[in-house]
Amino acid sequence: MNVYTYRARQGAFRMLKSLLLTCLFFSLAPAAVVTFDPAPAGDPVATPLPAGKPWIPGWCRWDWRAGWIGQHDGFVAIAKKNPAAITAVFYGDSLTQGWGSEAKDLFEERYGKRGAVNFGIGGDSTRQLLWRISHGEVDGLSPTVVVLKIGTNNLYDDANGGSDEDIAKGITTVVALLRSTLPKTRVLLLGLLPRQNEWFSGRVARINAIIAKLDDGKTVRYLDMGAKFASAPGKVIAELYNPDQLHLSAKGYQVWADSMASLFDELVAK
Repeated sequence: MNVYTYRARQGAFRMLKSLLLTCLFFSLAPAAVVTFDPAPAGDPVATPLPAGKPWIPGWCRWDWRAGWIGQHDGFVAIAKKNPAAITAVFYGDSLTQGWGSEAKDLFEERYGKRGAVNFGIGGDSTRQLLWRISHGEVDGLSPTVVVLKIGTNNLYDDANGGSDEDIAKGITTVVALLRSTLPKTRVLLLGLLPRQNEWFSGRVARINAIIAKLDDGKTVRYLDMGAKFASAPGKVIAELYNPDQLHLSAKGYQVWADSMASLFDELVAK
């Protein structure tokens, strides 16, 4: 090793050490860049909670301006820009967000041209969605319909997790918040899709059986598309999913669009 290589490696080591120490500092002592209201006491699945810790610099965890809070800020800006033009809001997690990647053209053709916007953020559970709805994303809006698909990220053993009944309660709370915040808007509630294995798919079926009861035939309509995505209990149709058997392929989004077409059209026309 020559002296120049040695000095370059030493410099890189010192830089890495500095970054790690700064990460530690921000992790333990959040700056006043952005603050959140504390999550209310109560059921962990049905009370708002912002995702992650957006005050930590991006190279430690994520860039909060380009990450979760950045996406939220972007949605608020979209809502403020031309609220009268927004006729439908797609709300949810990465499955909804995927309309902007795996099925971007299909979304524009089927929904974007009709005034729909996509407010999906990967990783969101009922808790993050409750927070987002309460913090400006739909202020001033009066869409005809909200297409809601949320809950699969509550199936893990973390701060967003809970029993099947808890998760159904969280989804019920999201529906109630949308109805109170957007009283003239109808909610098209989509059931959780089957995923990966019998354990996940079994939980999905139990949750869907509970939230299906939210359909009142008028302001809230429920649609379970699960039969179109599984060939047997716990066995998803591979071509409709990415290799992780959770996120959808372009073909999966086509099946989604076709499955809800008549109900979506009915709600938009009212």
